[in-house]
Amino acid sequence: MAADSLWQRLHQLSKTTLVLAAVIGSQAAVAQQQPDPDTWRWFEVEVLVFAHTNSQPVAESFSWQGPSAPENVQYDFLTHYFAPDIHPAIVALPECKVPGVIPTFDPDAVLCARPLELSQWLPMNWHRPERAIALLDRAPEQVVDGPGGDVNKATNVFLGQEKQLQLSEMREQIVRRGVGKPLMHLSWYQPVFGINQNYKVRLFGGVNYGKTYAPSGYPYATDQDEFLAFEAEADADAEAPLTKRLAELVQLQQQAALHFTARNDDQPLAPPPLLQRPDTPEAVWQLDGTMHIYLVGNYLHIASDLELREPQQVLWRPASLAAQAEQALQGDNSGTFLRSFNLEQLRRVISHETHYFDHPKLGLVVQIRRTDLSAPRF
Repeated sequence: MAADSLWQRLHQLSKTTLVLAAVIGSQAAVAQQQPDPDTWRWFEVEVLVFAHTNSQPVAESFSWQGPSAPENVQYDFLTHYFAPDIHPAIVALPECKVPGVIPTFDPDAVLCARPLELSQWLPMNWHRPERAIALLDRAPEQVVDGPGGDVNKATNVFLGQEKQLQLSEMREQIVRRGVGKPLMHLSWYQPVFGINQNYKVRLFGGVNYGKTYAPSGYPYATDQDEFLAFEAEADADAEAPLTKRLAELVQLQQQAALHFTARNDDQPLAPPPLLQRPDTPEAVWQLDGTMHIYLVGNYLHIASDLELREPQQVLWRPASLAAQAEQALQGDNSGTFLRSFNLEQLRRVISHETHYFDHPKLGLVVQIRRTDLSAPRF
């Protein structure tokens, strides 16, 4: 309770300051690899992402694939915004005293740091950004209201304020018409370089499925799964004779209920037995991916690589025929899998125009707006 109370107070009191400090500190090494800051060309980027709510069947077929982690990410400002790194504030607190036999309600016993909390590398520490954000059920904000800033003084990417968003009316129309559910709406300011600088921004939002599904997309075992596994193990000694099991397989085959396959389809394999959820599971977001905005000459390009994840029913298909036969005898080969749908598109765009990236499962709307520092500088 003390840790939770301390987190809440520090988060509310110093959110904006810690966001700026975390972004600047974590990106300094990357910024040093970029061209001379005096030549940076700054643009404002606004992004609206929504999941389609159309119940009509989708004509396009998609492969069964699980989530994939974003790669080559240079800037992850949303993690620092949703879960600021408050380790510097923890270090500045006095160290907690050894509690006495009789509990006290002294404020000093709350606003203090325990010895183990002084190390930001210990996995059990609640204030680590990756752990704090993994505990969230969903992204705290659908419409991000960042701290803002001044491109004339900026040295790194920064989030824009909500009042600067120009696609708000479109977002509201999408909701009113029932054609989509917004997952993320935000803007940020960034310098735009050539393609070789690989300036990728990570974007994520929506529901956090990490408490139910592993990063691979397979579900974690439930208490009921563990009970059934225990029963199966207890009944192992009383297993039916081989002749009876073979007879059951023949009967299933005659009833056209047994279909052996060499996996010509791409449905996922059966999950590992009793996939245990770790104490600190990794966040697996409904929407996750990257956006790479770069220049070729004076032409802006957008390379989007976003994934929408949805839990879907699946018929497990083990790889081996023996496992398929065993599954047929058990009579239940269904489950859920966190299926991933990828929006990967490349487009040359013009600033101050609205660009729509379509996909049967999600929509992406982007505006890139010029600033006072967008023109080439030598």
